[in-house]
Amino acid sequence: MSPDTSGMSPECALAHRPGYKGLHRECRQTEDVSLPHGGGILLVRRCTCAHHVSKVEALDLITPESAAQA
Repeated sequence: MSPDTSGMSPECALAHRPGYKGLHRECRQTEDVSLPHGGGILLVRRCTCAHHVSKVEALDLITPESAAQA
């Protein structure tokens, strides 16, 4: 069964097909892009592909304090 690709970037959605696995690294939708002065309205959503989840969660764990200690 193929995964739900509705929240994925076009690159990641195609990467779930046989022969296109390498396209995951072409995905550039790694963060939400909001409309300036739009009150939280998103222009582009972050890709929901599982290949990005760990990267985004790891970035969310980085605080200014932890970055200063590194």
